[in-house]
Amino acid sequence: MTVVLGISLAMLGAAAALVLVRLFRGPSNLDRIVAAEILLVVVIAGVALESARQRTTTYLPLLMILGLVGFVGGVAVTRFLSRDSDEPDEPEGVVREHPEPREEREQS
Repeated sequence: MTVVLGISLAMLGAAAALVLVRLFRGPSNLDRIVAAEILLVVVIAGVALESARQRTTTYLPLLMILGLVGFVGGVAVTRFLSRDSDEPDEPEGVVREHPEPREEREQS
């Protein structure tokens, strides 16, 4: 059992190193967000492996909180980045008769 846990921790460490490279070199913000989410999953898996190694359930509340923070953080960041793209794009060639100024659209 300890050999399997050791191999698993080594694989998680390698995954974390690769994710950190993507986190710092990511060409776009989306790549960095996905890398941060994956890094959180790797941390959760590491805590779960440590809990299995110690044969205790004391880490379960921590795992639940990390999962919740990861979900809420991912949704919040995605919502923040998609804030500008809420308005649908009009097809090419469509011309409005009376275009509204941007300030009036935002207030309504």
